[in-house]
Amino acid sequence: MPQACRHFKLADFVQPGEAYHFAQTDLTASNAALYHDHDFHELFWVGQGRGEHLLNGRPLPLAPGRMHLIRPRDRHHVTGTDAAPLRILNLAFPSRSWAEVRRRYFARDPDPFEHSPPDRAWPLDAPAQAALEHWATRLAAAGRPRVALDGFLMELPHLLHGPVRGAKPVPEWLARARRELAGPEQFAGGTRALARLAGRSPSHVARAAVRWLGQTPTALVNAARMEYSARQLADTARPIMDIALDCGLNNLSHFYALFRQRYGMSPRRYRLRAHPTVRA
Repeated sequence: MPQACRHFKLADFVQPGEAYHFAQTDLTASNAALYHDHDFHELFWVGQGRGEHLLNGRPLPLAPGRMHLIRPRDRHHVTGTDAAPLRILNLAFPSRSWAEVRRRYFARDPDPFEHSPPDRAWPLDAPAQAALEHWATRLAAAGRPRVALDGFLMELPHLLHGPVRGAKPVPEWLARARRELAGPEQFAGGTRALARLAGRSPSHVARAAVRWLGQTPTALVNAARMEYSARQLADTARPIMDIALDCGLNNLSHFYALFRQRYGMSPRRYRLRAHPTVRA
């Protein structure tokens, strides 16, 4: 057992404005983290390879197909071998975030971080492993947004206990509402229109959007608006103000801000790049 234990702080890993730390890392015997505990909740799963997890002084084998849940007070480190690196996907997040999600959605259920098997590892069936591939992409989003973390944590008990809805990751009513939202006749209604198309209450839609898509209803509506506006800018010579009004946005500055956020440039520049002979 290592002679000393380091204490890691989440603030040392996250950037300002980020809600969590997420990384995919190849570990060998040379670059393994020191034996440590920390002030945050942590989980990880193995993408490929084999290695060892030293957990509270006990060496345990590591291989794909299991989710490892680590409490702040647990002492551990993970290592691979120089000949065959161990690829792990690691999520570290504030303990209060998990407490808030549990209080809101799973208050009556046992806490899997506290009621894990002795090796703190949960087996993952094939649908759960497929779902994790999608979640890895969402969690790697720039800015590490809180909505992605909340969506994953809401799904975590289903990943652990199965069956996971992995074969059909988005409910049909939500997928249908997203498709039907993509038009000017719906944009003015904003999130109310999304709830109406879904046939569910706004609060139900909000929970489902975060859980299944990792986005808020507002983000879904604005994404549909911007995708429509991008098509209009590329395919027509219509004035930008008219396109903004189609999107249900009468504040041109707000429209420009949303467009820049999604496409990294102004609507006029996007139009010129898509169709240089058209002038805004």
